[in-house]
Amino acid sequence: MKSKMLLVSVCIMLGLIFAVSHTTMADVQVYDDNDQYIGILVYMDEGWIDMFIPSLGATFRYSNDYSGWCGDELDIVFESTDCSGTPYSTSPFPMIFDFSACLLTGVYKSIHSGKKTFMPGSYWDWDYVCQQTPIYPSAEYYPFVQVQLPFTTPLALPLRLEVKNRAVVIPLN
Repeated sequence: MKSKMLLVSVCIMLGLIFAVSHTTMADVQVYDDNDQYIGILVYMDEGWIDMFIPSLGATFRYSNDYSGWCGDELDIVFESTDCSGTPYSTSPFPMIFDFSACLLTGVYKSIHSGKKTFMPGSYWDWDYVCQQTPIYPSAEYYPFVQVQLPFTTPLALPLRLEVKNRAVVIPLN
């Protein structure tokens, strides 16, 4: 009887040690000064913060001195020769960008499901000017689609970070 109790206690302790050692990761959630939930912190640098937006399945880059994303930060290409039609990304990574500095208005993210192989007919250069010189090869490109952010902008500063632990399920067999 005593050895059975000792075995059960050892199993419970080993289970707890295993569970704690493998679940110490936590989500760092980002809120603005109006208590709007923005997303999960992915990366933070001196000039910007990247947050994963679960409802959109993509990462949103925010910068306080933000002036819009276009040619100097992204490689945006088009099938057309005049930068009209669907914008495409050269990267399959799902990022959310505000194209307000470009000729497009609104917030967009690239999606993997609509990828196409083509030779781009035009692209935006560093000054947001449409260029037709084919510097991009025939390759797979990923369309940008317009999305609605699940929070209002502009964000109320300062941003607040909160650590939320993930739920831990410990099987006691």
